[in-house]
Amino acid sequence: VCQGQGNHVKIGLIGDSTVAMQSGWGPAFTSRFNEKAQILNYAKGGATLQSLSKKLDELVKLKPDYVLIQFGHNDQKRYDTSVYGDHLKSYVERIRKAGGKPIIVSSVTRRSFDKDGKIVSKLVRSEKYNYKATLTDYAHAAEAVAKELSLPFIDLHAASIFHHNKIGPRASMAYNFKEGDKTHFNEKGGQAITDLILPELER
Repeated sequence: VCQGQGNHVKIGLIGDSTVAMQSGWGPAFTSRFNEKAQILNYAKGGATLQSLSKKLDELVKLKPDYVLIQFGHNDQKRYDTSVYGDHLKSYVERIRKAGGKPIIVSSVTRRSFDKDGKIVSKLVRSEKYNYKATLTDYAHAAEAVAKELSLPFIDLHAASIFHHNKIGPRASMAYNFKEGDKTHFNEKGGQAITDLILPELER
């Protein structure tokens, strides 16, 4: 592990509400590290790559050694996968310029199940937003950027789909931040997602 000043490692997190302090996996992730690591969680509810761009500028000023980038849930409501890819490349460039190592993370799945009890990535119907593609399409776009730029990639989308298909709908609903909320996480859900991320990070 590349470590920062004083033999400490700084890990930045930037993303949407599924990573953020209130309802994401960020707090559970943070809880797994000892005092030799500083976790800087700059994720925010409702965020897109575009809307959190200035927050990234604030984060890179703190000189993180690594930055995990996970977006998609809100980006898919506002622009297509090509625009998403361009924004992701901009994030990577700025993190690298500040001396950090970017790690691209595909979006954790929404916990929507079909009649057979399997996760389905579908286009959500909404009067407010025009969804451009499925969350899986954005996960593929994130992977393509990682490959193009030779970056570490954590396919949290695929890993979380596999996990929820394995445990089934009933157990999956125990992760809900609120009753009926199939997107965000309570403590149990955050820890379960962290269990998927950490082995990938070690790899």
